[in-house]
Amino acid sequence: MLLTVPPPEYAKLGLRAIKGVAIADGEFHPLERQLIDGAQRHILHTDFDLDALTPIADAELEQVPPGEFRERIFNAALIVALIDGEASAAEVAELDRIATVFGLESRALEDVRRLTHGCMNIFRLDILRRGFSGQRIQNYLKIRGLSGAATILRAVAHREDAVLAEKYHALAELPANTLGRQYYDFIRANDFDFPGEKNGAPEPIVFHDCLHVLGGYGTSAIEEGEILAFQAGMITKEPVYTFMFALAQFHLGIAVSPVTEPLKMQLDPESLTRGMVRGSAVNRDLCVDWQPWDDFERDVDELRAQFEIAPR
Repeated sequence: MLLTVPPPEYAKLGLRAIKGVAIADGEFHPLERQLIDGAQRHILHTDFDLDALTPIADAELEQVPPGEFRERIFNAALIVALIDGEASAAEVAELDRIATVFGLESRALEDVRRLTHGCMNIFRLDILRRGFSGQRIQNYLKIRGLSGAATILRAVAHREDAVLAEKYHALAELPANTLGRQYYDFIRANDFDFPGEKNGAPEPIVFHDCLHVLGGYGTSAIEEGEILAFQAGMITKEPVYTFMFALAQFHLGIAVSPVTEPLKMQLDPESLTRGMVRGSAVNRDLCVDWQPWDDFERDVDELRAQFEIAPR
């Protein structure tokens, strides 16, 4: 899922549109500037002077061809609207203008509008069901059926499942270089619980901790943001919702995850753009249908090579 680098003329049009959203509330916030700078360095490979970029008219926006570039410009503008810690009505209005000119219908824009109106429950629900966790759980239930639903409900209710937990404890017996053993060591080193233990994450989310291992990411808020951007780079369906999960949970102070406390203003724009580019080079969507149990006995370096996970 490599990112196509747009021609410089389209890149400049996109940057003008994105900056227009950033300054719609009357301020070009340092985090907005950093995010756009990161996009120039890591994605666009351009070096336009952001202060010299002028507002963009509808007729100029129409010069961007329909398809990938329009969607990427719009989604980038939406993320910029949130990176300063809040979305204003003026920013939403500018996003709405871009979506109209581009002929896009964006559920994510509706959710940002809900955020500005304080409709938090629907905002959270949409992020959960349309983002990586919802897609993953749907796939898990397709495979496991009612027994899978029961496993998830037990985890959400913090009920122990000794049989499930023992399955994960057994990973300690695998060789040190395997994914299963390194996942086991990662959970223990960070004082997390395994699925089946009282505070363990629902089993469908095990893949995320395995990506921590494969990607070499830590567990600070900044690194959690970067690994979520890494996931957004590889996921094939609605990647903007993976970014919105990261922003809500670690930047806006909105609890989306049932197992992680929300934080405010913790994300680093440079890490987000770097993570997304790294994830876009992975040759498979590991977020939805990859089953870590298929690969727990395999060598970690072999898996990195197979999935084309580049060194950090």
